[in-house]
Amino acid sequence: MLRIRLTRTGKKKQPNYRIVVAEHSAPIQGKFIEIVGNYNPFTKKIILEKEEVISWLNKGAKPTNTVAKLLKREGLKHDLIVIKEFKAKSKAQIETEKKEKEAEKVKEQADKEAKKIEFEKEQAKIKVEKEAEAKNTENQAATPPKEEDKAPSAPAEANKGQAEKK
Repeated sequence: MLRIRLTRTGKKKQPNYRIVVAEHSAPIQGKFIEIVGNYNPFTKKIILEKEEVISWLNKGAKPTNTVAKLLKREGLKHDLIVIKEFKAKSKAQIETEKKEKEAEKVKEQADKEAKKIEFEKEQAKIKVEKEAEAKNTENQAATPPKEEDKAPSAPAEANKGQAEKK
């Protein structure tokens, strides 16, 4: 992605900036594609090649926030010239945000603990049910059925009926 950004030049404590088009991953003091202007922060003087800037903007090069402010000051208008507003936060706002985050973390931790306990209870229920089922199957297999539980067979009933008649 191409960026229109500043590159520092000049002497120590006397900065001068070039407005250059460069790849966003290239180092700040490294290679650039083209110089499209200069900026002197002491005199607030901006020298731009407006046609070149517009052509690079049309090609998709995005200006950095500082360069976008400079371009706006020069009167250039384009969809890609967007100035981000950074609002400073007071200490009180920062502290309240920290408290809110901490409260949120505590709530999430409590929810996790509750879900964990619920899951463990469900697992314990399942385990108890399986053990009870296993005991029932063992008891049924180990004890032979009682004679009372058996259904009387047909020939025995017939014999009883004949014995009563005699």
